[in-house]
Amino acid sequence: MQSISLNRYKAIIWDCDGVLIDSEVLACSIVVDILKEKGAQITLEEYLHRFMGKSAVQMMADLNVAGDFPFAELQKRQKEAFTRHLKATPGIHDVLESVSMPVAVASGSEMKRLEHTLGLTELLNFFGRHIYSTEMVRNGKPAPDVFLLAAEKLGVNPKDCLVIEDSPHGVKGAQAAGMDVYAFTGGSHITSAIRQALIEAKPTALFNDMSELIAYQSSLKHSRKNPRP
Repeated sequence: MQSISLNRYKAIIWDCDGVLIDSEVLACSIVVDILKEKGAQITLEEYLHRFMGKSAVQMMADLNVAGDFPFAELQKRQKEAFTRHLKATPGIHDVLESVSMPVAVASGSEMKRLEHTLGLTELLNFFGRHIYSTEMVRNGKPAPDVFLLAAEKLGVNPKDCLVIEDSPHGVKGAQAAGMDVYAFTGGSHITSAIRQALIEAKPTALFNDMSELIAYQSSLKHSRKNPRP
């Protein structure tokens, strides 16, 4: 793996859940609870390992529960949990204030959830209109579609983009898009099995604390607190 350096990139594309916000345990615990209510035998750790980084639609299709899954109830419970407990990933505001290059979000979550969670954690204004969901493309992660969409909208060549991800599915999607990807392992949901899976996905670099992104940049010193165009 390479050492961490932001200086060679022209844009950063961020995953949301588990990267910008510490949401994976909150969100996935509720999915697992509902699946258990439906008779499924699955633990939170198993769910995280299999489906983290994928959309709810992909999960339901893989488990063959799409026709019988209470999606509206899931959204309701998750929204309530986020409103009460959701927090931004420690250090992420400092990173986004320090970075002067264009940024975007590329997430497997639906747009309503992204707008709600990024708003709750005071991150929404950093990204302006550059928030992209796999709802907007044909294929979700690990396909590259949402990353390529973000690069196109930013007007940056994919090879000049850096992706920050926390799931093997996301790492593979970024690689398929021809982008470097740093794997973030500092979320509360990262188990030893997930960390090992991230290592095996061979990201460009691995890091455990958002402060590392600031520590290893030398030229990105201009604060940009205003909404991005």
